[in-house]
Amino acid sequence: MTRILWVDDQTDVAKSIVGLLAVENCHFEFSPNGEDALERIKKSHYDIVLVDLAMPPGRWGGLWLLEQLKEIKNRIISIVVSGEGTQTETIKALRLGATDYVTKDKITLELPLQIIAALEIEPKKKATIISIIKAGESDCVEFKSTFRTNLHTQKKDSDIELSSLKTIMGFLNTNGGDLLIGVSDEGEILGTEADLFQNNDKFQLHFWHKFKEVSDIQSLSLVKCEFIEIDGKSVFHVSCSKSNLPAFLKWKFQGDSKAQEMFYVRVGPQTESLGTRQALSYIESHFSSKH
Repeated sequence: MTRILWVDDQTDVAKSIVGLLAVENCHFEFSPNGEDALERIKKSHYDIVLVDLAMPPGRWGGLWLLEQLKEIKNRIISIVVSGEGTQTETIKALRLGATDYVTKDKITLELPLQIIAALEIEPKKKATIISIIKAGESDCVEFKSTFRTNLHTQKKDSDIELSSLKTIMGFLNTNGGDLLIGVSDEGEILGTEADLFQNNDKFQLHFWHKFKEVSDIQSLSLVKCEFIEIDGKSVFHVSCSKSNLPAFLKWKFQGDSKAQEMFYVRVGPQTESLGTRQALSYIESHFSSKH
């Protein structure tokens, strides 16, 4: 069953429109403003969010909601509902990551088709991840069973977090790559449930909080994340683009008075730390030609 959240201050009108839509296996819920919708999305899973652009601006508006979703890196499929005189807002919404838009005068005809088209994206993503898992780890692919939980002790472990974070930095400093969290070294899909977060949004918020702590602004723009559901389990896909600038990882080890800056690269299917002299040589040969 596809769960859809419709955000519109005129919920009665939205409910009446749903009664006219020719869509199957869809469950609609309704939210009167952006602030309420954001809280719902943080607490529950929705496949699609429909956002009315004619709602009052500010913390209750549709553009505000899309801005917040982009800020917390939530990549939920979003379709904006626009009316007469909202062309500028529609363009802004698409730039903020909205998947598509529909005008109110054509909503009963076009929205069902857009919902179907949007949902077809997910099976393609799932097939891609399954193919990556089958191919196994390489210089541009790595699997991690968890992000923060040590499966042997069943406790949170900062060394486990560091393992994922240095892999990301290694990808950025080499040729990019894909990190799959919730997959064992052997390619078994374990899911992210072992990390014991309340929901996927809580997992993602924690991930971005940790990554912002250890990286810089230019690194943030090169990393994209999303959850992919496979056989009822969640796999967290971290896609890393190749950086044009050296990316250092800032990490404070237990007993240290301040954080250290470390430089990682990929060497085959492994991530390795380079010493000062090696790092300077690598940076000179790998990045200098970019400027």
